[in-house]
Amino acid sequence: MRAAVYTAVKRIEFQDRPMLKAGSGEVVVKIKYCGICGTDVHIYFEGILPPGIVLGHENVGTVAEVGEGVDGWKVGDRVIAGPPGPCGKCYYCLHGRPSICVEGFEQTNGLRRDGGMAEYMLVKDPKYMLTRIPDNVPFEDAVLMDCIATAYHGIMRSAFRMGDNVVVSGAASIGLSLIQLLKIGGAGHITVLQPSPMKREMALKFGGDVTFNPLEEGDKLREKVMALYGGIGADIAFECAGTHESFQTCLGLVRAGGQVLNLGVTEKPTTVVPAAMVMRELDIKSSLAYDYEDVRKCLNYLATGRFKAKGLLSDIIPLGDLVEKGFNRLVVDKNLIKVVVAP
Repeated sequence: MRAAVYTAVKRIEFQDRPMLKAGSGEVVVKIKYCGICGTDVHIYFEGILPPGIVLGHENVGTVAEVGEGVDGWKVGDRVIAGPPGPCGKCYYCLHGRPSICVEGFEQTNGLRRDGGMAEYMLVKDPKYMLTRIPDNVPFEDAVLMDCIATAYHGIMRSAFRMGDNVVVSGAASIGLSLIQLLKIGGAGHITVLQPSPMKREMALKFGGDVTFNPLEEGDKLREKVMALYGGIGADIAFECAGTHESFQTCLGLVRAGGQVLNLGVTEKPTTVVPAAMVMRELDIKSSLAYDYEDVRKCLNYLATGRFKAKGLLSDIIPLGDLVEKGFNRLVVDKNLIKVVVAP
C-alpha cells in the first residue's frame, strides 16, 4: 500500500508498505478521504512530533478487514475513523472526560499511531474509534466531522445558553462549524471576526449576523462590538483563530461575568492581567477535540439536514500532491477552509 510518511521537518516520503493485517480486536479501514488539519501543518513545518509516522487523523473510509473478536462491523461498512480511543481506566475516562484521557494522544491515529494519509489504516479500538456513516451522508461531508465535532464539544464545554450574544474569532473550518451550531442552539446574535473577505461571506451564510475584519478595524473594533451589545459586551467569545492577538481581542469583547472559550491552538505565550480578570469575574475555559458521543450527535445533524456542510470543503487532492497542493498551499492561501487527501 502507498503511504505518505513524515520523515523530517518539511519532508514527506511516499513509501510502498506491506498491506496491513487486522489482529485480534482490530479493524483495517480503506481510506476514502483524509482531511489536512492545522495540527498536520504544524507538524510538517515545525517538527512537533518525532519522524517516521503517517499523519492524518481526520479519516473516513470503508471497513476492509475485521479482526477476530470484533463485533458490530463488517467489510464494506462506511465509517468515520476517530476520535482518539479512550483507555477506559484513567481518572478522566472514569469521570466522563475521554477527550483528555491520559493515553488519548498516544492512541490517536496520525499523532502516535499511523494515520490516514495512506491507502489503508489500522484501527486498534473500533468500539470507540469507528462510527457508522448514515447512508444519506456523503463521504465529502463526513470527512468534515473532526471540525464539526470539535466545535460542538467546545459549545458543550462552554457556558453558552439560548439567546446569548456571541463573538466568534476565526472563521476557518472549526469557526464556521461553530457559527452554524450556535445558530442551531439558539444564539441571540453572532459577531464574527475574520480577515479573509471570502470567509466573512461564508460566516454570514452559516448564520453569523455581522462580521468585522479585526486587522482593518483596529482600536475601533471594541467600540463597535460594545455598541452591538448594550455597551457591556458579548456574553461569550469563542477563540478559534489560534493566535495571541485573537485571544487578547476576545478577552476585551466579553462582558463582566462573561466567558472566553479557547478552541484555537498556539504555543506562543499571551499576557493575562489577574487584576483585570478578578475585577470583571471573567471566566476562561478551554476545549480539546471531541468524543464518540459528540460524533454521533453531529452526524445526526448532518443526516437530518440541520447542519449544512456545503462550502466547508475547499478541495480534494491526490496523495501525491500532499506537499505542494496541501501543506504549502494552506500556509499562503487564507481563503482555503478544508483540503482533504484522496489516497
